[in-house]
Amino acid sequence: MNRQLLFLVLIAVACSNCDTKTDNPKTTSRNTENVSQPPKSAAQEASAPSTEGSSQGRVGANTSPIHDQGQYVRFADAGVKLVRPDGFDDAEKFHGFQQQSSQSWVMVAMIAGPFSEITAGFTAEQLKTRGMTLGSKENVQIDGNPGVLLHVTQYAHGTEFAKWIAVFGNERETRMVTAMFPKSNEAVMSSQLKAVVLSAKADVALPPTPGTDVGFAITASKKLKLTRGIGKMLVYTKGGVVPAKSPEDPLFVAAPSFSKTPIHDKSQFAVQRILQTAHTKIISVTSNSKITIDGLDGYELVADAEDAGSGASLTVYQVMLFDNESYILIQGIVGAELRGEYLPEFKAMARSLTRNPR
Repeated sequence: MNRQLLFLVLIAVACSNCDTKTDNPKTTSRNTENVSQPPKSAAQEASAPSTEGSSQGRVGANTSPIHDQGQYVRFADAGVKLVRPDGFDDAEKFHGFQQQSSQSWVMVAMIAGPFSEITAGFTAEQLKTRGMTLGSKENVQIDGNPGVLLHVTQYAHGTEFAKWIAVFGNERETRMVTAMFPKSNEAVMSSQLKAVVLSAKADVALPPTPGTDVGFAITASKKLKLTRGIGKMLVYTKGGVVPAKSPEDPLFVAAPSFSKTPIHDKSQFAVQRILQTAHTKIISVTSNSKITIDGLDGYELVADAEDAGSGASLTVYQVMLFDNESYILIQGIVGAELRGEYLPEFKAMARSLTRNPR
């Protein structure tokens, strides 16, 4: 699978900080449209664990079945329409919904890449690199398109989480819906959130300009162009094309963290994050220095690496800027032979970051 596609896909399905708490949740700011009850697919008809007699049943006060919902919510940036789970608010840092009380969320994303190539990357081995264990994988139909439904589990901050991931699309673009919830609540949440991800429909309306939904701006270089990214992030590639023709082609991504979490050793946190770069084997971190951009302190790192698939030599550039318990992650990846050409571009773009007024 193309490294750039896999890198973007794993960003979409992984969650390094699974605490979804927010100070100011918003409830109904998205555009909605009335719909009839979505038809059930074979996957939706699958039986769910019984909640009868379970102490978890009280947690389910905000988890009514999907057919009780009467509206789809449009996420034009991601090209997806989705039924809102009862009791879930609009998320602020990604496209989707969240339920603060249960630490659960549903995220939608669009990837400018072929469905067949993207879903080929959903293997137990690749998911394991992001700390996820594959439980099941099945072919489904979603909104008349071929799709794949995965069930995975993942540990974060001492808690085991479960995820339903629905992926569907064509050979031009792929849509992804990921629902996450504590596994301890599986009996009362799994059936509903599985049905939610399978309720997804393509939104074919003209999408907004890329980057308008991100809380910061970056000045693009003459060599890298902004392309339609995944969720609330900025993605720059050579010619604005995804996927790249070669694993050595440049890729530059800037994204905010999903949620807040205490970070005690920020330098070590930044090192750990670069070591987790998707589909990339870090050989050595050659520099790690403090940096301040737009009033935010952080760390700038450069590493020698290899593409996990082809073995091609790479240079990985990373900046992490910390804002209380949140952060902005910036990464640039390019073939080692092009380091002299693109590393200065990555640095200039990172330093141009400015946050939007709050």
